[in-house]
Amino acid sequence: MPGETPSNSNYTDLRTSCGPFNPLSSSLVLYYVEIESGSTFTFRISPNAAVDYDFASWKNPNLDNLGPADRGSQNDGVNAGQYDIGLSMTETMLCEIPGATIAAGTTATVPGFVRYYDVQPGDGILIAVNRWSDTDAGFTISFDGDANAILNCDFTEKTYEQCDINYDGKEIFDLNKIKRDINNTDQSFIIDFFQTEAEAKNPNATATLPSPYTVNIEESPKKIYARFKRSNGNYLKSLLINLVINETPKKPIEPLKYELCYEEIKNNKKAATFDLTKFEDELNKNNIGTIEFSYLEPDTDTLKLISTPQAYNSISQTITIRMTINEKCPVDIPLQLIVNEIDLKTTSFTYSEFCATETETGLRYDLTQTIQSLIGNKDLTKYNVEFFRSTLDAVNGTNSIDDPANYLVAYHEEQYLSVKITDQNTCSLLSEIRLHAIPRFKIDDQLNTECEPYKLPELPEGYTYYLEANGQGKTLEANTPESTFYGPKTIYIHAMKPYDAPELNNCSFEDSFTITTEGCFIPKGISPNGDQINDAWDLTPYGVINLKIYNRYGIEVYKKTGGYTNEWQGQSNGSKKLPSGTYWYYFEGLTGVYTGWIELIY
Repeated sequence: MPGETPSNSNYTDLRTSCGPFNPLSSSLVLYYVEIESGSTFTFRISPNAAVDYDFASWKNPNLDNLGPADRGSQNDGVNAGQYDIGLSMTETMLCEIPGATIAAGTTATVPGFVRYYDVQPGDGILIAVNRWSDTDAGFTISFDGDANAILNCDFTEKTYEQCDINYDGKEIFDLNKIKRDINNTDQSFIIDFFQTEAEAKNPNATATLPSPYTVNIEESPKKIYARFKRSNGNYLKSLLINLVINETPKKPIEPLKYELCYEEIKNNKKAATFDLTKFEDELNKNNIGTIEFSYLEPDTDTLKLISTPQAYNSISQTITIRMTINEKCPVDIPLQLIVNEIDLKTTSFTYSEFCATETETGLRYDLTQTIQSLIGNKDLTKYNVEFFRSTLDAVNGTNSIDDPANYLVAYHEEQYLSVKITDQNTCSLLSEIRLHAIPRFKIDDQLNTECEPYKLPELPEGYTYYLEANGQGKTLEANTPESTFYGPKTIYIHAMKPYDAPELNNCSFEDSFTITTEGCFIPKGISPNGDQINDAWDLTPYGVINLKIYNRYGIEVYKKTGGYTNEWQGQSNGSKKLPSGTYWYYFEGLTGVYTGWIELIY
């Protein structure tokens, strides 16, 4: 078939495997072919005049990262006197180096030709044809192989997209325009469109689709098929056409306005730092797809991208929010930035969950308690404070919270409320309150019936164990020896989270639980005779701190200070064997003080 004239392209680094430092020039034309049948594949590029062409080819390429070609020739066609290039069934060389010449012995047997491909149905071959000569006379490219390889000409498809700019769920496609786009440069093919692939492959099918052609968004992507015939009426191929309707971002009903109090004087004008992204969540709600946002500012007669939209320092002006979905169908909306003057600063803090009241379903906050912190303890009569669930509502002054003194947040839900504070001159600013309705952490009373110790679990942030009420007495930490109890013992849980507004969040929570252990007893005797049964006096459950044992005359015969478990086997302090008999004991444990008698029998 006739080849296209290589033209200047963006591809400047296509390389052969034998010339990795000498890429093809950017005067390229690319072909991609797919094998339908056959076992070997060759091609031949035949210039129509003495024009020096090179080529590179890849079998089953990774189109995202080609790497060097596995076949190629960059020989000197003038020196070789051979301008045809390609793959040959008789060559073994895989690549001819840049400038390969017969004199240097660096060409293949037939200059310009290298080894064929072994192929199987479904293999794809990418061919880059490169022109080095300054002039061109055109060329033809032909395909063959030892087993007469057949190419699949129906494997490609094209997609045409439109934006649903009027939001009516349908768009009209000009099939005549598509026909001109997919035809060859001479517009010599006869092209018709059909609903099904079978019709498009039928040379005699007549149920062609009209132009203009309407597609509903529910059908998108709508598949239709183009039938190609040569000028003589012979069937050539079919092509899948995807007609896609893209969602267009919806504009907000009300104009966007963003007011802040000034933070500095910039070129003799009041300026403030705006977070332009605050509107994104609200603007996303009206759309099915996720919107991509970009922000633009006026720049003489054009618009310039704002690189830091989350911290945009600006005077009063109107900027542009550009919305796209999947980087398509851009919609521009104005955002009016207004810089006012007020003697307050924007604040942001968390309102402690311990300042809220527990209910069955969540925590009930009195938001009015935050007002003095929001206005910096200034005269409340000079300001109007309103609470909103979103920034967009706060900016526009719509949908304020009706009863801020009784605001319920469901358990485990986290909310960021916007607070609009307006002074007597209607200058306002926005502040933010974070509410996180974390349920109170509590532990039920613990009853152990198997003489097993209870270990205090880890506490959430802000919580502490105490041995006395009201956050008094000794504190306890989990995973320490002192955090293990047999009971009876009452443990207090005290919690406070001042966050970053301690004067507001001076709220606490306290709960307690009791540990009770049943089933433990102090052994009344031991028989240290080496039979591994009852050889030692085991007091492990009691967390013994100090132990003393006396004989019947009241004389101390054994003493253990600190961490006794089951070390006594009838020995004295001097490690001598004590005689059989009754002994008296006294010990202090984590759960109390114990006295009694024990029998020593051998």
